[in-house]
This record gives sequence, structure tokens and C-alpha cells, in this order.
Amino acid sequence: MGGPSFYKVIVSRQSHRVLRSAAMTELSDRNKKILNAIIREYVETGEPVGSRIISRKYMTELSPATIRNVMADLEEMGMLQQPHVSAGRIPTPEGFRRYLNDIMEVKSLAKSVKNLIARQMTRGAADIRETLRRASVLLSQISQNASIIILPRMDAFHFKRIDFVRLDMGRIMVIVVSKAGMVYNHVVKGEDIAQNKLDQFANYLNETYHDLTIHEMRDALMREMKSEKAVFDSIVSQALDLGITALNAVEDVPDVVIQGKETVFNKPDLADLDKLKDIVNAFEDKGRIVRILNRVLEVPGVSVLLGEDMEHLGMDNFSMVASGYSRRNVPVGSLGVIGPIRMDYSRVIPLVGYMAHILSELLEEM
Repeated sequence: MGGPSFYKVIVSRQSHRVLRSAAMTELSDRNKKILNAIIREYVETGEPVGSRIISRKYMTELSPATIRNVMADLEEMGMLQQPHVSAGRIPTPEGFRRYLNDIMEVKSLAKSVKNLIARQMTRGAADIRETLRRASVLLSQISQNASIIILPRMDAFHFKRIDFVRLDMGRIMVIVVSKAGMVYNHVVKGEDIAQNKLDQFANYLNETYHDLTIHEMRDALMREMKSEKAVFDSIVSQALDLGITALNAVEDVPDVVIQGKETVFNKPDLADLDKLKDIVNAFEDKGRIVRILNRVLEVPGVSVLLGEDMEHLGMDNFSMVASGYSRRNVPVGSLGVIGPIRMDYSRVIPLVGYMAHILSELLEEM
């Protein structure tokens, strides 16, 4: 496939329900070309593909009869299926897997698209969360599918300040701000503490830990809790205790940004009302989406998940192209594009890979 290393494609494969093991079957060059042509036509039209259109549009040197024989072989291998007796064939998830692994050539991302991303993703003074939301909007607009980004864990970033605000008896709002501009709010419950005391606690923490990452700060708080200073100084002890409670909460479920759901809802693939209900429910199940996206952090490069690979998310006819992004070579989040299984992978894969690369570069500076 060529291109930068972040274009490497990992195709997930959990479904083995094929008539004959396609993974063990070697395809001839002619079979590959015909499968490639069928997928290109299906991606373009969304309609079953017949042998005549392949002969006329893609492979004029072969007769429709010859192409029909090859299509029958590919169907027996589980790579094509015929939705109706009188219809042409459509690729199965297994056919798409073979296409992604052995046939597809990833296109170079157009210079105009790279320039658009570069203009939009210049961070400037924006909150990093806003930057990532812009990335999600761009992914959806350029791919014409839905996009999902898991925002990075806040404890990977450098601590800027913490504030405590008394809400009412026994409830305190904790506001943690990172140097990257991320703001985390959380309500903790406990004893009733006056606002002037809370200000003292915050001042102590801000003055003592301002140069650490939030993860390092939490570890330092734990160590200092055991020190003599914490034992004999009531203010220090209470500040440390409240700080630890607040920073432990930073490890809650990551924030998820989804853009372009309406783009997917309007796809002709969703003319079936039951399919539409399934995809709506899938987008609402953010916990499962997080689990799926977190799987891509285990492998480098871009991953493609097809249909059943997505934990029976109600997306059997859909796919996800996803990648992790990192800060200082440590994975901190992931992003993906979700759309019909007949997605233009040769275009979407480099888009996802490039966006992950750009986000990693931006985060490197924070």
C-alpha cells in the first residue's frame, strides 16, 4: 500500500461463518481484479452488481459469462452474496476483508484535504477539547460519514490549577484545569467546609504542584499524605485529602464526541426502519463504543472493524475505520469514522491516519 507508517491497516476478523474458508483460499489475479471491480461498483452505487456491468465498465477483455463463473466461485468462498435470485451480487464482510487485506490500494490524501485540516487544526488559544471537536467535525464532513473521538484522559496533561467551590452543605465542586486548556468539573461529597478554607486548600495545591502532570500530582499527593507535615498540619492534611479525592475522579469514563449521525441516518443503506433503529441505539451506547475504540489502541496504525467485529452493536451492515492518537508516544485517545460497510476505504483510511497523526503532533506540544 505504501505511504507513511500511520497508514498501516489492521483488519479485524471475528466472523468465520463462510461457506468455505476464504482465509485459506488463494485467489488468482483475475479473481482479485473481478472482486476489486465488484467492490468499486458497489461502493459507488450501493446496488447489486451484475456481470455485464463489470465486463462493460471494468474488464472489457472478459465476457459476461466468464465473469459470472468467477462470481459464482467467489460466492462459494463466502466473498459475495446474491440478495435476490434475479439480482447481481454484493460483497460480504468476508469479501471486504479480503479486499482490504490483499487488493485495495490506499490513495494518497489530497493536498487540498491536508491543507484544509492544517488550517482548521491550528490550535492557537483554543481549548484542546474544542480542537478535538473540530477534528471530529472535519472527519465527518470530509468522509461523509459519522465520526467519533474519545477525548484524551486528563491525567496525561500538566496541571495548571485547581479550585474548590462550596455548593451547599457537604457538596463541593472541584474544577481542575490543565495547561492544555482542558477543564474538568466534578462534585465531591463529604464534610461541610467553609469557602475560605477551600480557597486555602486550593492555594496550597496550586503553589506546590504547578509543574507536574496531573498523574504525577496525584502520586505526589499520596506520598505527602504519609509525611510528618500532613500529620501535624491540619490545612495540609485536608488539602491533600480533598485533592486526592478530586484527582481520582479524573479517571472516570472518557468524554466521547460524535459528529455527523444525521449523515449516516440519511444513507440509502438505512431505508429499512429496523436498521435505522439499530444504528440509533448503537450511537446511544457510548460505553460500548468506548470499549470498541479502546481496542484500536492495542495495535499501531489504522484498524478496520466490519459488521460483527463491533460487538454486535447493531451495525452488521456497517464498519468503523479507527486509529489511536498519542502524546509523547503514549496512547491517550482514539478516533474513528463509522459508516455503511460499502465505505470508500481507500479514501477514509488515509484520512483517519492523517488526522490521528496531526492530533498526536498537536498534543506533543502540550
